Amino acid sequence: MFGRLLGKKTFQYKCDECGEIHKGSPSFSYKFPTYYFDVNESEREGRIRINDDLCEIAPSPEDVDGSTIYCIRVILEIPIKGSKEPMTWGVWVSQSKESYEKYIETFDDDQSSLGSFGWLAVNLPYYNASNADEPLQHLECDIEWSGVGQRPKAILWEDSHPLATDQRNGISWQKAVKIANIANEKLHP
Repeated sequence: MFGRLLGKKTFQYKCDECGEIHKGSPSFSYKFPTYYFDVNESEREGRIRINDDLCEIAPSPEDVDGSTIYCIRVILEIPIKGSKEPMTWGVWVSQSKESYEKYIETFDDDQSSLGSFGWLAVNLPYYNASNADEPLQHLECDIEWSGVGQRPKAILWEDSHPLATDQRNGISWQKAVKIANIANEKLHP
């Protein structure tokens, strides 16, 4: 194991957008879950409570049978073969009301012995390229809560979806560069 770690390098790539060499594993994050954009802009202030870690979206007044959507921000890691560190995504996952409330209740404590189930609630460039408008909301994941001051991690369920496969098996350096360039273009137009 120690010998294998010695051969790993710091990831770097040339950005297609700016032409600069970026050092360190790519890291991208999302300010909002996809559900945020389902709410009319004029209604967002009244229906959405959000900060850097938590999001609650109340149903519209017309939706009498609707329920509040609860999301937390987590980290999704994809190992890069031959690199010291993984590609990381700051993503949102939906939570049951009970899990969400437990998460808030224990937020200032060490949560590393806790966890929950969630559904991924973001659009990831490259991974939904076949239908760019379709969010990856139907990818199930286990959420491993973390220590104080650390974001939880999403572990996708074994699935044939390319994102789940890449999280389990890792991606090549070349694929990481391709994904990073696509993400830079989509997230920083």
